[in-house]
Amino acid sequence: QYPSSGMQIQGICAYFYKEKHPEFAIELNRCEINSMADNPNFNANDKQKPNLCRDGREKCEDCREMDVSKILSAHFTICQKPWNCVSHWDLHSTKICSQLHSEWFRIRRDFEESRRDGSRQTPEMGGSHRPEIHFGYCISSGQRGYIPIKV
Repeated sequence: QYPSSGMQIQGICAYFYKEKHPEFAIELNRCEINSMADNPNFNANDKQKPNLCRDGREKCEDCREMDVSKILSAHFTICQKPWNCVSHWDLHSTKICSQLHSEWFRIRRDFEESRRDGSRQTPEMGGSHRPEIHFGYCISSGQRGYIPIKV
C-alpha cells in the first residue's frame, strides 16, 4: 500500500499523512528531499511501463542532474553509505553520488574540526583514498578503509 515504505521513517510518515492526517499532506520534491540518485524512468525492458516516469508524471525530472546545493537530504541506497568508502558508481550516477559523498565527508570534517572533547580526527588527505571525495576519512575503498568517528 505504501511503496518503498517499510517499518522505518518512510513508512511511518506515509501512514501518518495518508491515513491519519491527509489534510496536512503535501508532496515534496523528490530530488530535493530524500534524493536517491535513481533513474526517473522505468527500465525499457519493463513490459508494463517501459520508459514511463516512475512518479507517474508526463515529464520525468532526473534527480541525477540536480545541483547538489539544492538537495536538502539524501537517501544513500543507490550511492551507498559514505562509510563504505565507495568511489565508483554507474555511469549515470557517478556525478551526483560523488558530490553527495563529498558533501557528507565535508560535513564530517567540519564536525571534527569543531570538536573540543579531545577526540578530534582531521587526517592528512595526502595518502588517503580519493581525498577529493572522502576528505581523508577513507584510507582505501570498502568499509574497512573508513576511519570511524571516535565517540
